[in-house]
Amino acid sequence: MNIGNGVRKMCNLVARRARRGFGRRGEEGAALLEFAITLPLLMTVLTGTASFSLALYFLQQIGNATSTAAQLLGAEQGLITDPCNTVVKSVTASLPSFTASKLTYTVSITDSSGTVHTTPATAGSSFSCTSYASYMAPNEPVTVKVSYAYSWLPVMNFSPSSGLTSSETALAE
Repeated sequence: MNIGNGVRKMCNLVARRARRGFGRRGEEGAALLEFAITLPLLMTVLTGTASFSLALYFLQQIGNATSTAAQLLGAEQGLITDPCNTVVKSVTASLPSFTASKLTYTVSITDSSGTVHTTPATAGSSFSCTSYASYMAPNEPVTVKVSYAYSWLPVMNFSPSSGLTSSETALAE
């Protein structure tokens, strides 16, 4: 009995000295607790960064496609019969990975008297405005507006309801 108590005391003494020697004084779970507290915050920041980065990348792609469509529409003045269909074909060719039903188009054409003719916003790939071809006049602006219904990654219940929109103007030649 005395031997068992002596061994137990000796083991406790060695354990205390080892803890003291390694600098551990009852803080065995502190690192795990700190990790558990900071992990959700870190994941929120990473998710938000990824969501905004993807949105900016998509906006850049839409801007490039819209600019190309406006320049094509301005350059093809007098050679096309359906300016809206030309815009849709140009944008969908530039953005093959985008969902066509999430794209919305608006075309504004200024005639020679300075009157602006704007098509109603149309979503999808069936956008036609053959009557607007007659409004195109040399050296008058043609504006193309393309919107995309972007699905944001939800970050702490924050998800903007607006999509991404780009508008470009070119002069008809």
